[in-house]
Amino acid sequence: MTMTRATPSKVAVLALTTLTFGTACGAVSELASTDGDPQSEVVSGEAQESESSSAEVEEAEETEKADAADAAAAELKVVDYGFTQLDGGEYGEPGVTFGVVIKNSGSAIATNAQVQISFTDSSGTVVDTHEDYLTAVLPGTSVAFGDYLYDANNVNKMTVQAMPGQSEPLEGEPANFKVSKVNTRAQEFGGLKTTATVESPFTKDLKDLQAVAIYRDKSDKIIGGDFTFLNFVPAGGKASVSIDSFTEGLTPASTDVHIALSGLTLLD
Repeated sequence: MTMTRATPSKVAVLALTTLTFGTACGAVSELASTDGDPQSEVVSGEAQESESSSAEVEEAEETEKADAADAAAAELKVVDYGFTQLDGGEYGEPGVTFGVVIKNSGSAIATNAQVQISFTDSSGTVVDTHEDYLTAVLPGTSVAFGDYLYDANNVNKMTVQAMPGQSEPLEGEPANFKVSKVNTRAQEFGGLKTTATVESPFTKDLKDLQAVAIYRDKSDKIIGGDFTFLNFVPAGGKASVSIDSFTEGLTPASTDVHIALSGLTLLD
């Protein structure tokens, strides 16, 4: 079993535009707003802004928003990542489980960044790669990737690269999902099950969220990860999530769970 931890890299996101996924469906800032009262269609869930009737006031507000957009920028940083080479057990094939954590330390929403992950052996030969997208990372929050690559053997090194996307101004105060009661346990027939409670501060129901479990060892190093999709979290409410990992041979000392907007979230 091999475990590595990489050196963080930094990405500055400076452009201002709308989301590719959200072009016809609304901006991330509208979905991730904490302004106003919750407006939920979910049964048993918790219950937007009034428009000014003054054209002069509206014009002044638009000018203020434009100035804020010019000043706002997202700043992404790959803060942690790691992997474990697994032998697949008695009946499985060798594979690699990995996890990556990326933080937005800027003042705007980071959108449409691309992430490329490569795995190489001791000679530098590429064993496998993984590509992903950051649909949206809210200011001051972190998102994660976690997965298992089958038929990947003799991996010695993991490299993470991120290409900048765009920035989108935040409407309202910065906020993020609150994750609590995280529990990871071994499943009867192999693999791990991670459960958690997710609480939303946002004023809209949010669907098809990505939930990622990041596994760590006793030294707090990332040793793997996995993901699932959470069908919805009510506006201002709570939901439960379960993330199953079918990797054999991994025994994490602790688990972090990250919740993020997906491209599917913006299509609703």
